[in-house]
Amino acid sequence: MASEENDLQTAAVALREAQAAVHLARRKLTAVVVSAYRAGEPVARIAERADMNVMEVRNLLAATGTSRRR
Repeated sequence: MASEENDLQTAAVALREAQAAVHLARRKLTAVVVSAYRAGEPVARIAERADMNVMEVRNLLAATGTSRRR
C-alpha cells in the first residue's frame, strides 16, 4: 500500500511539472507568434513555421487581442 501511495504521489508531482512546462511553452509560443505577426509576417507563414494551421494562429492572435498596430 505504501508503495502504491508513493507511486501516486510521484505521478501527481510529475503531472504538475509537465503541466507547468506546457504552460510555459505555450506562453513562449504565443509571444513569438504575436511578435512575428506584429512585425508583418503573414499568418500563413507563421503557421507553417510553427507547425500549426492558419486557424490556430488566428485564434491565438484573437485570444491575445493582437493587431499589427504597435
